[in-house]
Amino acid sequence: EALQPSFTKMVEATSVRLDSGLVVQPDITRLRGRELAQVADLTVSRAEVGSIVFHGITDCTELNLPALVHLDVGEVLVYPNGVKPPIGQELNKRATVTMYQCWPPNGHGHLEEPGARERYRAKIKQMTEDKNATFVDYDCTTGVWKFEVEHF
Repeated sequence: EALQPSFTKMVEATSVRLDSGLVVQPDITRLRGRELAQVADLTVSRAEVGSIVFHGITDCTELNLPALVHLDVGEVLVYPNGVKPPIGQELNKRATVTMYQCWPPNGHGHLEEPGARERYRAKIKQMTEDKNATFVDYDCTTGVWKFEVEHF
């Protein structure tokens, strides 16, 4: 957490907060033409909720990100209306999702004993794999869950 203030300043300088509360990095409102059509590692986040890094190059010229990305505590939806482009196009591509505040339903106080932490971490890993995603990490002390998807 000691790194957060400088990181926050860096992100504010290179990102834009949309009316929906989503933060987009880089600041796509300042990009034009080829720059907007070739955004590398587009990141969409919501404070205290999580982030999605869309790997590779994304054409953002026609993307309405608030309509396409829904981030809420415990919930990540890309293309919430169910209409998706072909795999590999727009946002329907490989991405890393990081979610904050992912605690057991009965509260994070129940993760104090090492055995409970391991069981809950294993449960999160299984939930990840059940959704055809790749488990990266779950931190029982911070409630941060990280996983990768090949597409949405």
